[in-house]
Amino acid sequence: MKKLKTLLLTASLAAALAFGSATSVFAAEGATITTNGTGIVSVQPDIATISLSIQTTGKTADAAQSENNKISSKVVSKLEEMGIAKDKIITSYSSVYPTYQYDDVTGKATISGYRANANLEVAIKDIDNAGTYIDGALKAGATGFNSVVFSLENPNEFYIQALQAAVKNASISANAIAAAYGKPLGQIQAVEEHASYASYQESADYNQKALSGTSAYGSSDRGTEIQYNKIQVTANITATYGL
Repeated sequence: MKKLKTLLLTASLAAALAFGSATSVFAAEGATITTNGTGIVSVQPDIATISLSIQTTGKTADAAQSENNKISSKVVSKLEEMGIAKDKIITSYSSVYPTYQYDDVTGKATISGYRANANLEVAIKDIDNAGTYIDGALKAGATGFNSVVFSLENPNEFYIQALQAAVKNASISANAIAAAYGKPLGQIQAVEEHASYASYQESADYNQKALSGTSAYGSSDRGTEIQYNKIQVTANITATYGL
């Protein structure tokens, strides 16, 4: 019997009921039944990762970068003040490049200044208040935010549940096929685990709400509102039974 190949996904604490589906293949000549089982567990996310952008300009590269560093420090300080640990705030991208001005008459381009960009990735557990942290960062000087991605800090516990559901579904299908042929289902002969995943999802509702109804932009006292759905952790197997 082949062993289940191990897939390491990290673990978390609250889960929904597992469910899944299965498809089947019957091999009459070899006296075996092979079925594919799928298990899915729907789980409330417990981590939100906010991507913030900071863009500055200057006459020189040093001036643009210096201003960017200054604003980045203010944003980080604000987020720490709001309760986010410093190791949960990382710089994922940084760049400085020249901007050009084109002369339509000569067709030549000359450097008109420099632009510095930085992206901060901020991981929070207070996912229901993700918009509050975005508003705080924008007020501190961040020039925008790019995305909010919801995920599981440790999905392994839920993957195990999904894997058990996949095994159960494969067995249900195999028993149904054997019964249809009027034969008892034999012993398991082989199990293969396929690529599995957790459907980490990016919020789809934040942009419109952030731009049209947030105190950070001075248009409302409501604040940025972020919506999210449950995460689906999926496991897939193929099982072969004797007859």
